[in-house]
Order: sequence, then C-alpha cells, then structure tokens
Amino acid sequence: MNEKRLLTWLVGGGALAAIGIGALVYFEYGAIDESRAAVADLKVGIGASRKILTGTGALEREVIVLRETDEVIKEILPDEQDVNNLVRDLSHFQEEAGIKITGLKKKGPDNARKEKTDFDKVGYQLNLEADSFQLLSFLDKVESHSRFMRVPDFKLNAAPRRQVEDTGVPRHKVSLDVETYVYKPQNGPAPVKIDGYARKRELLLGEINRRRQALQVSSYIYRGQRGRRDPWVDPRVPLQSEQESPIPVEEQIRIVDELVLRTQQVQALWERLPQCVSIIEEMTLRAQLEESLAKLEEDVRLVKTEGNIRYVPSARRLDNEVDVPVKELRVAISSTPGQDGPSKESLVEVIETMKGNLVRGEFKEAQYAFDTVESRLGKAEADPLREPFVAQLRQLDITAKDLEDFSKLSIKVDAIVYGEGRPSVIVINGKTLAEGDQLGKDLIIRSIKPGVIEFLFRGMVLERRF
Repeated sequence: MNEKRLLTWLVGGGALAAIGIGALVYFEYGAIDESRAAVADLKVGIGASRKILTGTGALEREVIVLRETDEVIKEILPDEQDVNNLVRDLSHFQEEAGIKITGLKKKGPDNARKEKTDFDKVGYQLNLEADSFQLLSFLDKVESHSRFMRVPDFKLNAAPRRQVEDTGVPRHKVSLDVETYVYKPQNGPAPVKIDGYARKRELLLGEINRRRQALQVSSYIYRGQRGRRDPWVDPRVPLQSEQESPIPVEEQIRIVDELVLRTQQVQALWERLPQCVSIIEEMTLRAQLEESLAKLEEDVRLVKTEGNIRYVPSARRLDNEVDVPVKELRVAISSTPGQDGPSKESLVEVIETMKGNLVRGEFKEAQYAFDTVESRLGKAEADPLREPFVAQLRQLDITAKDLEDFSKLSIKVDAIVYGEGRPSVIVINGKTLAEGDQLGKDLIIRSIKPGVIEFLFRGMVLERRF
C-alpha cells in the first residue's frame, strides 16, 4: 500500500513536473518570439534613423539657403502696405510713359484656389489710351519694377484713321491686367536651431548667391520708338505729304519730340510761378521762363519757316502740341499783372538782397539777383516813382562787378618799409611802390599802413590786409 501510494505520488509528481516544464518551455518560446519581433522593429527604426541621418545634411543645407533667400523674396513680393502703393506706382508709370489711364479697377480674389499658401494674388484691370511706343514704355516700367508684377493679358483697339489725321498722334484704347503677389508666410512650426549655422552658411554662400540672382527681376533698356512706325496705325493714313522733305522721317519725329518736351517744360515753369514764396524766387523763375519761352518761340518760328516737317503725324503734333500752346502761353503771360516791370516792393527787396550779398562778399550772387529783373527794368525806369530804385539797382550791379574784378587781382606783398618822416615804401609783385603810385590799370596805392593797404579802384577806396 505504501509502495503503491509512493508510486502514485511519483507518477503524479512527474506529471506535474512535466506539465510545469512544458509550460515553462511554452512561455520561453513566446518570449523569444516577442524578442525577435522587438529586434525586427529595432532594425526598422535603425534603418529609418540612418535615412534621417543621411538626409539631415542635405535638409540643413536647403533650410539655410531658404532662410538666406527669404529676404530677397520679401523685397520682390510686396506686403499689404506695398500693395496699397501699387496704384500710386501705376500713376507714376502713367506720367513717365505718357499714357492716359481712363479706368482702374481691382480684380476680385481667385475663388478657384481654395488652399492656403504663402502667396496671395492681387490684380488690377486698367483701361488706358496710348500709342504703341507709349504702351511699350509702360509695360517696360511694369516689368522692370523692383517688385514682381506681370501682365497676363491685354486687348487693344487701334486708333481710328480720322484721329491720326487730326491730331497726328494715335491713341489706341488698351485694356490690360496687372498682377502681383503678396508674400504672407503661414504660421508654421517654430524655426529649429541649426548647430554651427554661421560656419555652414559660409560654406553655402555660392549657392545662396546663385539662388538670389535667380530671384532678381531681370530687365532691359527700352529705347523707345527709334524711327519705327506704329504697327497698329491704319496704313492708309497719309504718313507723308505730297512734297518730299529733305530730312528723313526719323529726324522730323526727333525734332518735333524735342519741341514738345521743351513746350511742356516751359508750361511747367509757368505753373510754378504762383507757388513762389519770395519776390527773388519769383523774379528768378520769371527770368528763366522768359528766356526759355523766347528761345522756344524762335526755334518754332525757324522750324515752321523752313517747312521741313512734312511727315503728317509730326506736322499735326507741331501745330497742336507746340505752336498753339506756345501762343496761348505768351498771351497768358502778357495778360498777367506786373508786365509793366517789377513793382516798387520787388525792387526794394532785390536791393536789400544785393546789399546783403556785397556785405558777405558774394559778388556773383549780387549780379545774379540783378539779372533776374534786368530785362524788365526798362518799363519800371519810365515810372518816376520807381526810377530811383532802378538807378540804385544799376549802381549796385556796377559795384558788384567792380568788387569782383578787384577780388581777382593778384596783389602779393613782398616787403614794406616804414620811414620816420619819410614816405613808406612797399614791394608788390616785385615792384617797389609808394603812396600815389599806380600799380595797374584803374588801381592806385592810396595809403600804406601797418598790415593794411588802401587802394583807389574805379572811384572806390578798397583795402587789402596782409
């Protein structure tokens, strides 16, 4: 019984031991599988990390280049404030190119683009009138502007034949779109610090400069019409009169263009007159206006007398933009008050100005102040109330010229001898002279004093200190 029980216990214990060992082996195999899976995951992570490490250098280089070119992008693409100035820029382009903007409308946002980017498109639609070369000049200014702008589309209706025949200038009706982009970076992750940024940046300067140059707006010099015919002008318009001119069409265009420009400059001087803040400024500007207008009138008369402007558009421009405006300007000037010469108040102010110039030794400036009114003194001189002031002005001008001549004289004192009871002697420019001797034309030594010589020069007593 005891043996049987013992055997039972042995068999049971062995079975339990076998089960325990089997369970232990099973769990060990499971742990091995988990370890193998962990090893596999680790290998995958190591591979991914190796790829990241391999690409980190290239990514860092690209980030550095982008950071360094970001300022260039900001300069090329406007911000919100710059976009508000776009209309002002277009207005300046209008004046410089000579076009006429008849309509300006901001275009709505592009609804087709729903995704948010760092760049928002802003567009305007312009309606304008211009000839072909003015339009090209306007487009050149848009293209070469420091801010990026583009003209994606435009339409042109050519000027009618009658307009060219009447005015000599074709005014095509043009509708065009002008677009730019606003640079508004989106809120992204905070910038990551790159170790050794300055050193790495130095190594990438070549690539940074290349990217910057690629971003710069390229431009060229637009050279204008250069003798070409407007391609949209009706070819049936008579481009030349029946009689051939001895000078080529290109030269006729150049002559008239120059006269038109000078006419505009003279008109600008006339428009500035009311803005003068002092009599001297007004007199100076009026003298400049009279001189420029007189020369322009003479050149216009000469051109029309020669009769060489026979290219019909240029002949029309000569009449409409030069001859008529010049005559109207002359009538306007003649009808303004003060054409009987400067007023008493004006003369007094010029006198005070010249006196101040002489006291300060500004002899040239005094003569210049006199020149501003000289051409109109004749009428003022006929007025008994103003004649004394005119005489005083003329005398001040003579004095200014004499003083300037005296200041230019070369007077070098080499030696001086003072004698007791005897006249002093001085050596000037290598000549030994005494009081009363003549040094040169109109120049006499009046007195010799310590450190000062008095001269008589054209009726004036003048000093030279040494």
